[in-house]
Amino acid sequence: MKFRKRNCTVDAVQWFKPGDHAAVEMHDGLWRVLTPEGWRTVAPGDWVVTDDGKNSFPMKNQLFINIYEPATEAD
Repeated sequence: MKFRKRNCTVDAVQWFKPGDHAAVEMHDGLWRVLTPEGWRTVAPGDWVVTDDGKNSFPMKNQLFINIYEPATEAD
């Protein structure tokens, strides 16, 4: 079976330090984001992606650049 990513636009911020994204919090001694599936750890250089439902989740830089490209004005 073949799959393709649906066309979608997300907000994303590359996180390096506290204050770069409001969803990143210190939790159990690690920087994390609360996702619908639970807490996920964020490391410097990861992206924090926010979808249309206002859910935020971290994504490693290499995966992010393989999946997303900058949106155009038409998007």
